[in-house]
Amino acid sequence: MDEIHWERTACPVCGSADEDEFLRAPGDDGHEYRLAKCRRCDMVFQNPRPTADTVALLYTASYPQYQAPRRRGRALGALKRKLFGRTEKTLADRIPVKPGGVLLDCGCGAGAFAAEMRDRGWDAFGMDFSPHAAATARAHYGLRVIEGTLPHPEVPPGSLDAITLRMVLEHVHDPAQMLRSAFDALAPGGWLCVAVPNVAAWGFRAFGPAWFPLRLPWHLLHFTPDTLRRAVAGSGFVVETVATKGHTRWMGYTADRAKALRRKWWLPALRVRFARSVLTNWTAWRGAGDELCLLARKPDAGAEPVRRAA
Repeated sequence: MDEIHWERTACPVCGSADEDEFLRAPGDDGHEYRLAKCRRCDMVFQNPRPTADTVALLYTASYPQYQAPRRRGRALGALKRKLFGRTEKTLADRIPVKPGGVLLDCGCGAGAFAAEMRDRGWDAFGMDFSPHAAATARAHYGLRVIEGTLPHPEVPPGSLDAITLRMVLEHVHDPAQMLRSAFDALAPGGWLCVAVPNVAAWGFRAFGPAWFPLRLPWHLLHFTPDTLRRAVAGSGFVVETVATKGHTRWMGYTADRAKALRRKWWLPALRVRFARSVLTNWTAWRGAGDELCLLARKPDAGAEPVRRAA
């Protein structure tokens, strides 16, 4: 029978073996997992972690991000966008749509975001290492989807104008390799948009192991604004913006988990959606929202090159 194998690791970002225990927390499967913090670069990472050759066993066909949209919800969402435009803004909205510009949504899951970027005018396609996710995105959105991850032979150097890595980087064993591959795949002046959970969020400080975006054992890496900025800049990019945003739904999931762990006497107030929404907006306003968003560019042709980390 296939089984997940586990390994001890040095820091996946800087390679240092000098670390401290950061947290022990229950995973969504009920097992306890250990997070470490690198003493050299402050990166937080799962240690031990699933090995690269067995981690795919965690991503079954039932994984939430691989699920096809419900027909009614998809139709209602399309109608709302047609009548009112996009209600949820992301940093990807700040990337100017270039006529004929090619955008890759790496880690596209079931394909909703890539399809949305296509509808905005991009020549958009997706990539996911899950055959089930790729098939879902093709069937429901008619997208071109490549199975695999970066680097990939079907993505030549300099062939892309934009890459989105939305809730992807926290899943990978070698973030530097993925970011360097993204840099190489972009044309000069191309855009990179990254979104990851923010372990410096107010939600993590308040709820600790009950914080929903920990998502153990799937999330191998846990970024702060500083560690994400350094990782992206170290791959040659010029970082333009780092911001945070909140998710009312994530706040609700966190409150439910915290209740099970008997944390915080005031948790019953968060049963009310309005209270969760107010708290979520407050954390984002303080720059301490649960999601960390970064926008960066590859330097233009002729610009002085940025030294990349080895």
